[in-house]
Amino acid sequence: MSKLALSIRIAIYGIFLSTLIGAISFSFIYLESNVSHHLWHLLLNNQTFKPFIILLYCLLGGLIVGSLRARWGDYPQTAHQIIHQLKAQQTVNYRPVFKSLTVALLILIFGAGVGPEAALLGAIVMLSVWQADKLRYLVYHQESFVALRPLQRLKHMLHPTRYLSTYDPNFANKKLVLIKKFIIFLFIINGLLAFISLMKRTNQPSFISNMGQTQWQLTDLWLFFPLIVLGILAGKLYHLFQKKMATWLSFWPDQPIKKALLGSLAIFIIGTFTPNLLFSGQVTLGTVPTEFGQFSVLQLLLVVSLKLIFLQICLHTGWIGGDIFPIVFSAIILGFGTSQLLPNVDTTFIVATVATAMAGSILNSPLGVAIFISLFFPVQILPVTLLTGLLLQVIQNKRKQIE
Repeated sequence: MSKLALSIRIAIYGIFLSTLIGAISFSFIYLESNVSHHLWHLLLNNQTFKPFIILLYCLLGGLIVGSLRARWGDYPQTAHQIIHQLKAQQTVNYRPVFKSLTVALLILIFGAGVGPEAALLGAIVMLSVWQADKLRYLVYHQESFVALRPLQRLKHMLHPTRYLSTYDPNFANKKLVLIKKFIIFLFIINGLLAFISLMKRTNQPSFISNMGQTQWQLTDLWLFFPLIVLGILAGKLYHLFQKKMATWLSFWPDQPIKKALLGSLAIFIIGTFTPNLLFSGQVTLGTVPTEFGQFSVLQLLLVVSLKLIFLQICLHTGWIGGDIFPIVFSAIILGFGTSQLLPNVDTTFIVATVATAMAGSILNSPLGVAIFISLFFPVQILPVTLLTGLLLQVIQNKRKQIE
């Protein structure tokens, strides 16, 4: 087979497999969004037996999640775990990807206060490595592969556990590194486009909400550094609390069912008394300016505390998921609480600064968090969030040099 023909086949199969990965990602988000919110809508509207029904539902979730973790292991696997494995071994074990997605989906459906991003990104990394092994098999077995009938080729490409060639650094062609990176980038874009297209075609709600308009002025900058300090202090306080929760909830390490049932009781309490704090917060972020805007400062601080406590209980009782959306949600709520103490200063300016500082210090990725949080605010606020992220990055770099 000529190099041109081989390149065309790799491109075609790569586009096909990356589209498949995008479709799997969409299916996960679609099921999580529709099934979980439909079920909880039914539960919360049952006024007669509401607490009893919610309790049974949460306990059922605890039994299912705990049983699956007892049988399969410590799932779902997060993006952090998968990327660490990839860096250490140059490959990952992608065979349990659907086990990981199944447990993650159940955790989200039953109302845990965690986000879908950690498990989903971990699964995307695993599937991407699987795709690379499939295409590597095509290169190594090009003659025998071409000799197959079209249907047989499709079966070979879609078989989950066979017809794979694992990466071996001893046989890697260093001259083709840039070309490989460019091809991988194209496949990522293709998968992302497939995901976005499916989301739009099915009218799925956007992850991004607008926190309001802004009329901030240069005169507001006198508060810039105090607001950053407030956000950093809030992040430090959360880190201390995080360590304490890890210690307090370190019991029953080998009893995942008991641990999951404990977490399900926390979900029951939140679902019964403050249902708006269920899930990760990405859906309710859009209602924050209107729904939480009328709350007092103390009430907003209570909301922040409950959300972060709920997150930590879930993470340490086997209800594992992402913490980005819950932390961003809490940081934005803290920003609105702070703005009530300063009614003469632009609200959006305060919220964006506090939220970026708090979330950036907690997630240890100031610039990434700044860009992400900017999506929730008007473009005029972009200089504020980026400058906050840059300052946090400088502070973190200085701290690392000292340590």
